[in-house]
Amino acid sequence: MVLFDSHCHLTDRAYISCLDEIVKRAKENNVQYLLTAGLNIKDSQAAVTIANKYPDTYCSVGIHPHDAKTMRDGDMEHLEKLATANLKVKAIGETGLDFYRCYSDPVSQEKAFHMQIDLAQKLALPMIIHIRDAYSEAKAILIQHNYFKGVLHCYSGDELFANWAIKQGFYISFAGSITYDSASLKNIAQKIPENSILIETDAPYLTPQPLRGKRNEPSYVKYTAQIIAQLRKCSIEHIADITTQNAKKLFKI
Repeated sequence: MVLFDSHCHLTDRAYISCLDEIVKRAKENNVQYLLTAGLNIKDSQAAVTIANKYPDTYCSVGIHPHDAKTMRDGDMEHLEKLATANLKVKAIGETGLDFYRCYSDPVSQEKAFHMQIDLAQKLALPMIIHIRDAYSEAKAILIQHNYFKGVLHCYSGDELFANWAIKQGFYISFAGSITYDSASLKNIAQKIPENSILIETDAPYLTPQPLRGKRNEPSYVKYTAQIIAQLRKCSIEHIADITTQNAKKLFKI
């Protein structure tokens, strides 16, 4: 069995003193592939460094909607240089809209989202998209650009939006939150085509049951795979295989 944690944050300070152990433990738990997602310019640079250090570890570069207010002139050029100079960079993001926390104002978030979609399209790279309480706004922006290559990470929307996104060509990624008491999310995971599913941890956040309360890490992605297997009445080996193949196809690995 081979697993792919398609979205984690190995740059997080929670891992500063133990990153080698975290990566080693992931491999010991069949998590062969990892993708660490960039949150801002500095974090994206760190993500590239980590991806280049460890085998079968990849990254994305981008500006998270929470960090959109920090965006400066030249940031897109910087991200472009990181992406074109490093073969381990497989996507742009995470980008998108978060009107739930609103750590950055909506105007800044939308500007950053527009610019990163343009960059992804220019480089022919997939996007890692974060959407929370902004699905109609994100949909309008994506339609405006007519670029639908990527994944809706840590999906939290409804079935209608998921079906629309899949029809356009997006993948839907499930994190540890699917192990919580979420009937709607479980219903989506049960119904959508298997060739549209990715799995992730979003570590160190969203620790799955039965470990909720502890710091999350990539080795725990197996719990997300297990519950999706239960929902779809198939083996965890099948879910591991199909989600790994999906991720490798999306990120061209």
